[in-house]
Amino acid sequence: MQFQIECNSKNNSQKCLICHQYFQMNAARLIVCNDQGDGYGDICPQCIARGGNWIKIQLHAFSQRGV
Repeated sequence: MQFQIECNSKNNSQKCLICHQYFQMNAARLIVCNDQGDGYGDICPQCIARGGNWIKIQLHAFSQRGV
């Protein structure tokens, strides 16, 4: 899995890939992608704030679910 950071030109809500809560998108967005660049989803600011190691554990569990 890879992270992709993009500018966000829309002011809409999105569902977090990790915690499944809806959040208001900011000027930049963090997207989880596979090695081919296909996006799985966005990560909310609250999950980002928990740190890289926590995100790594969550994404490992996510990948084990067969996505």
